[in-house]
Amino acid sequence: MRVLFCSSEIYPYAKTGGLADFSFCLIKYLKKYGVKVKGVMPYYKTLKAENLRKTDKGVTLNLNGKDYTFEVYESEDCYFLRNDELFGRDYIYGPPGWGYEDNDIRFGGFSRAVSELISTGQLEADVVHANDWQTALIPLFLKEVFKTPVKTVFTIHNLAYQGLFPKETVERVGIPPYLFHMEAVEFWGLVNFMKGGIVFSDLITTVSPTYAKEIQTQEYGYGLEGVLKKYSYKLRGILNGIDYEVWNPEKDKYIYQNYSLRNYSKKFKNKEFLSKELGIEAEKPLISFINRFTHQKGVELILNCAEEMSKLNANFVFLGTGEYENAFLDVSKIYKNFKVFAEFNEGFARKLYASSDFILMPSYFEPCGLTQMIGMRYGCVPIVRKTGGLRDTVKDISEGGYGITFEEPSKETFLCSLKRAIELYENAKKFRNSVKIVMSLDFSCDRMTKEYIECYEEVQSHQ
Repeated sequence: MRVLFCSSEIYPYAKTGGLADFSFCLIKYLKKYGVKVKGVMPYYKTLKAENLRKTDKGVTLNLNGKDYTFEVYESEDCYFLRNDELFGRDYIYGPPGWGYEDNDIRFGGFSRAVSELISTGQLEADVVHANDWQTALIPLFLKEVFKTPVKTVFTIHNLAYQGLFPKETVERVGIPPYLFHMEAVEFWGLVNFMKGGIVFSDLITTVSPTYAKEIQTQEYGYGLEGVLKKYSYKLRGILNGIDYEVWNPEKDKYIYQNYSLRNYSKKFKNKEFLSKELGIEAEKPLISFINRFTHQKGVELILNCAEEMSKLNANFVFLGTGEYENAFLDVSKIYKNFKVFAEFNEGFARKLYASSDFILMPSYFEPCGLTQMIGMRYGCVPIVRKTGGLRDTVKDISEGGYGITFEEPSKETFLCSLKRAIELYENAKKFRNSVKIVMSLDFSCDRMTKEYIECYEEVQSHQ
């Protein structure tokens, strides 16, 4: 089976978020299972790659009345489509806070170029796997423009970002005009790239079983709940995984003391070292938030509860960047049990995973969430809101599980969950048992990859 994996970002070549990690992980593990897989992504100015080989493949497209030539470079595991006018810029999607005005031409053009390269046999595939709005038009182009028999799988990572553009985009990127209607790509007078992927792919996946259900509701559907209900027969929820070779406390070179499930008591050594560094008491429970400081991650809930949290017998560490970072820095100046690091520092993040007793994720919505999985891999008991992938990965201790969960995003329920966590920590035997359970759970890419292979086999069996 030949799979072409299409993504706007693939680690280590380009990364702005979890899509890059997912792409890297799935490509790596598909190879492990003998699938002939290759990634394809834009050749950005910021691309982190060496020794790429320029191929004799390529395509010229007319986009918005102008010709653009895409040259094809390759590494061992990935193709890169190069057009410096479109992708030779300082940012992948645009400066922080806004996207480039021609992102429809950039990613619509990329999707059409990939599709034409497949249709002419320059890129080979039995199954094409597209991801999020940036590559969502590939299923449409393959089916409606190039009429290829290649099967397509489309993964929704975050429905909140749909790739919405003016009606003129139809002509600008070469979408057949007859598809600008509400049963295809039209959405309230706009062109919706994500909708194109949903309608024209052979199978849709999203990143957790619960999120697959949630996006069919008004609360989480962002206007696409109707179309997702219509196509629910081809929608699957596959829980994301993490790379257990990358995230492994037994071999992690960044942490103070390596440990595993067999000798997890060594985890406390990490906490001792970090507590000394931060000037906090190692005896108190350490509750950490390692994520973006954005609305989605439930940060307003934390800020609204800061005064009450300051009175709890626990220390809180926050690591991340985003729109609320100044608010967190201000709070840390008032309350001594709040430590805030407004940066993304992987080495420190790993130290924090290895040292923390609890990992905190009070997200308003969470398609999957990898932070809680990494935290549990490192022996952190999760404190999470029951939404999306958090609901799928964390079972409450009151139900025979191993974590702390809450339903309503209110001050009362959130503070109650923190108090329950502290009570659990104070019951040493019960807490140790939870740590052992979370470290023994399987959230690996292995499990996820097997499910994607089943999806590829399913679409190939369709006539």
